[in-house]
Amino acid sequence: MTPKRAQRETRAFWALRSARLSGVVDEPVVQIRSLEPGDEVAYNTYLLEGVRRHPHFLRISVEDIERSPFSTQGNVDRVTLLAAEGEQWLGVGSLERELGRSKRRHIAWVMRMLVLSPGRGIGRLLLRELQLRGQAMPGVEKLNLTVVLENEAACHLYRSQGFVEFSREVDAFRYQGLGSTELSMSCRCGPLA
Repeated sequence: MTPKRAQRETRAFWALRSARLSGVVDEPVVQIRSLEPGDEVAYNTYLLEGVRRHPHFLRISVEDIERSPFSTQGNVDRVTLLAAEGEQWLGVGSLERELGRSKRRHIAWVMRMLVLSPGRGIGRLLLRELQLRGQAMPGVEKLNLTVVLENEAACHLYRSQGFVEFSREVDAFRYQGLGSTELSMSCRCGPLA
């Protein structure tokens, strides 16, 4: 997806959201917001539920989260987003610039995408917003992610938003003794027009 198309679709989303808020459209409102440090317990609880429901699709485990919970502290190089309907959490996703090597600072990674309310377009909304956030990060030109090959819905979503496969890792992680194949995917992004 081109940055301009992403912007148009995001504007359309916000126009629909505005119409819903004004009562013109009587549908539940999905809000996407950045998580704050005070959201860490709820965030890690949501991740635990996702790992328990879909352990074969996620590289993280219950033990990983319990041993070392994930932070929701955002900064210029990292953001974690929440899609919610009122108080109900529908999905989360993070974007983190690759740090540690100066030659790779132009890359940000989409991480820990998890939607526990499938079939409502929540993943697409989250991914679009993460793409826009990536475009707004100074110097970021490319977004990468990994996804389990067997997670066909997620693979389809990422491809539909412009991500293309650049490698496969067979036996990337194991669950109950079975290895999973993980796709690495990438899409170009640039500064907002």
